[in-house]
Amino acid sequence: MKRPAANPRSTRSPASRALPKTSSRAAAAKSRGQTAAVRQLLSRFHRQLERLYGARLLKLVLYGSQARGNAVDGSDIDVLVVLKGAVAPAREIARVSPIAAALSLDACMTLSCHFVSERRFQSEQSPLLMNVRREGVAV
Repeated sequence: MKRPAANPRSTRSPASRALPKTSSRAAAAKSRGQTAAVRQLLSRFHRQLERLYGARLLKLVLYGSQARGNAVDGSDIDVLVVLKGAVAPAREIARVSPIAAALSLDACMTLSCHFVSERRFQSEQSPLLMNVRREGVAV
């Protein structure tokens, strides 16, 4: 019986596991299989959040099947929103839901957002955040 090839990510140094830089965002998205429609939706969402949060918005990270490139029709678009300072998730959901809902309806895709502080994103060892740091793509 043939053994599956080792995951190339597991042999990389921690520094090389960093999220792709914004300047390589389009190349990273294409290499991971996101469609033009998903990239356009994420770009529109990012611009809207920049207007809403200004300098408080530190990064937007695509994760899940869309980031891995194995999304199927109907897969949602999982986005982690990293904000400067304390984050009250319920308040952020209330602020962003109208934007995400309007964009989702317009594009016939579902944006699913999770909000965290910069400190939590960098240091928390929860399965979710470890996974986002490992496979996420900066938007």
